[in-house]
Amino acid sequence: MKKNISLKKATLLAVATILVFSACRKNNYYIDGGLSQQSEADKKMLVYDFLASRPNHMFDSLVKIIDLTNTKSVVNQDNITFFAAPNNAVMRLQMNYNPDDRQVPRALADIGKDTLLSLLNRFIIPNARITLEQAVKDVQKYYKAGNGDSLLIYGKGGGTTSSSSIPTSAYYIEYTHLKIPGLDSIKYTGNIQTHNLITANAVVHVLTYGSSFAAGLKQKYFR
Repeated sequence: MKKNISLKKATLLAVATILVFSACRKNNYYIDGGLSQQSEADKKMLVYDFLASRPNHMFDSLVKIIDLTNTKSVVNQDNITFFAAPNNAVMRLQMNYNPDDRQVPRALADIGKDTLLSLLNRFIIPNARITLEQAVKDVQKYYKAGNGDSLLIYGKGGGTTSSSSIPTSAYYIEYTHLKIPGLDSIKYTGNIQTHNLITANAVVHVLTYGSSFAAGLKQKYFR
């Protein structure tokens, strides 16, 4: 009898856990595992200060690019969407100048400022704060980047099945920079590791570590 009661209790506990977990998944599906846990102080910062103040230093290279191109006012302009490239993504641009991975990457200061400025603007959408929720609602929408290049922003994921209304995958944004003939080698698609970071002037989405700040730019070498 005691074994039966214990078995019933264990079964009820397991069911309750599944229900709670399912409810959490349904409510948090726009978060995609990248819940920022931002402080109120973070939300009051402008983009430049937000990037520069990260304790893990994951945007140090991006901050260096902003400094080299004197574009602090560009990333701090009001009402923008900014796709922030982590250090690894910037490193791919630097390594594409070398034929061998064992060589020292080209210093950012030795890359043309016009090139850095143009690439930085590829990741800025002016006059719009595009959240993950808005992208999912739009499904696919065309935008002009800060330098006039053509972008497509997709809202993907979150499919359901006939047997359940709970999404089978997380919603996410896919960033696509359309190829410019003669300038780019590919149409570049970048994925997001963290969505919906809020700053005083922008919505920030963080590109994955596997992304590239080169964003399809034609270079002699490609990684």
